[in-house]
Amino acid sequence: MADALVTEAIARFVVGQDPRDPDAIVRRAKVWLRRRQGTTWLVSQALSGVEMALWDAAGKLADRPAYELLGASGEAVPVYASGNFLGQGDPAVHVDHFRPLLDRGVRAVKVRIGARWEEDLATLSGVRAALGPATAIFVDGNEAFTPATALRIAERFAELGVGFFEEPCPRDDRAGLAGLVRSSKVPIAYGEHVFGVAGFRELADDALAGVWQPDAAVCGGMSELRRIAALARERGVTLSPHTAATPLALAANLHAASGAPTLSVLEYSGRLDVFCEAFRGGEAVGTDAVIDGAIRPPRGPGIGVEPLPDIAERYPYRVPPPIVSDPPLYQGSL
Repeated sequence: MADALVTEAIARFVVGQDPRDPDAIVRRAKVWLRRRQGTTWLVSQALSGVEMALWDAAGKLADRPAYELLGASGEAVPVYASGNFLGQGDPAVHVDHFRPLLDRGVRAVKVRIGARWEEDLATLSGVRAALGPATAIFVDGNEAFTPATALRIAERFAELGVGFFEEPCPRDDRAGLAGLVRSSKVPIAYGEHVFGVAGFRELADDALAGVWQPDAAVCGGMSELRRIAALARERGVTLSPHTAATPLALAANLHAASGAPTLSVLEYSGRLDVFCEAFRGGEAVGTDAVIDGAIRPPRGPGIGVEPLPDIAERYPYRVPPPIVSDPPLYQGSL
């Protein structure tokens, strides 16, 4: 589906065009897509990938890193270590997962809370004790709870010094979510599934999040993340970009987020090193590139990271196994 979107819907606006003006190309594509396939979800992700490729080409043609063309600073970006569901192990298992990045000066981590959230809170308490007060902890709710249950969980999070509660509820209950944001003692974060400046403006207008998490590989591209960062400054919102895909996506987010006015920390997957060898320039975003808890965008022309020609052979697509039972959509309703 994504391939078809690129080759059949988007390519006509790219082939034969001057790649030195990615914004103009993407703008034309959006005008056409808006009334047909739309510009959110899978379309936004496909368009983000094309936009990233255009900035890479533009940078190579200019012999300059993408962050310079985007008007970003090129400064190192603080990162947090992204981890697993709390139910996947005891506190020591989680701390061991974070250890390589903690050893590189990272002082913030994220875990995920699931259906057995009361048991997870006990594990979280152990993680907090092991890491100490100097390390920030964030928690991802994966849209699994009702606003009422999320508020109960947030109260416990406040006692444990959690920095933000990510995606606690589906956003279809706007009134309930706005009430949660008003009442929670812990900041509520959204953005992984929010598309374009318009989507983040809705978050601001409806007061649906105190922390924004745009992803250049999802929200519409690197320029769009820069525009979202400008809106975050205007609205006084903390920016903590999401990234959980590949070394290329991480590099694109580093270029786009570098020096953003309200930037806090950017997500960094603890599993990323496994994939770095499949990307030319991948070492520029590997764990060893993290210094004092931060990482610079690659310095080479363009994005500075690109997949090797055999990446599809290294990581062939596999059809997911069938789902044998549906988990409850709203854990808090049980």
